[in-house]
Amino acid sequence: MDLFLSYIFSFPVIFFTIPLMIMVVFWIIALMGAVDIEILDGSGEVDSSDSTGSSFLESLGLDGVPLTVAISLIELYGFVFAYLAKKYISPLFDNLISATASGLIIVVAAFVIAIPLAAISSKPLRQFFITHEAVKKSDLIGTLCTVTTQKVTESFGQARTEDGMIYSVRTSPGEEISGGELVVLIDFHKEKDIYIVTTESELMGSHSIQQIN
Repeated sequence: MDLFLSYIFSFPVIFFTIPLMIMVVFWIIALMGAVDIEILDGSGEVDSSDSTGSSFLESLGLDGVPLTVAISLIELYGFVFAYLAKKYISPLFDNLISATASGLIIVVAAFVIAIPLAAISSKPLRQFFITHEAVKKSDLIGTLCTVTTQKVTESFGQARTEDGMIYSVRTSPGEEISGGELVVLIDFHKEKDIYIVTTESELMGSHSIQQIN
């Protein structure tokens, strides 16, 4: 155990040991729910720097997973290679080059080997980090619904979509729609969280009149 610790905290392995220890602590905290694993990926707003970073990761084959995952994989593979190289390869060059030179070569070689291995390992993980964009309520304008209450007025009413979602709906002032009728969501009032509806037949009729005109 003492020999193992002396290796991992010696040059050049320590270049990977310390960051790997930090990432292990990060993942423990993340599993506890105290930090978001996508904390290094920014707010999601696209600007020139974000696109450049994304292109760089894509060129390395590390796109599709959070940056914390990519870094962790690189550090893990780099650590393993650096440890094995320090223990089994470095002694072979003791009489040829200095310890510093061999250590720097190991660090560079570790990154060169770790990046493609991390890219290969990240591919099966991408399916767990697919971002599904939430549907905005305003995007439902034009959806066909069935009135589920006895009637819909300008102050009361509900309707159900084909997928079973129930929404609060209202008519335009002075109108009334009977229960069971098919209606179409034509407007959304964000402040009241309600949809303005009209019957399918009335909507189709108004479209026909517009086409004739």
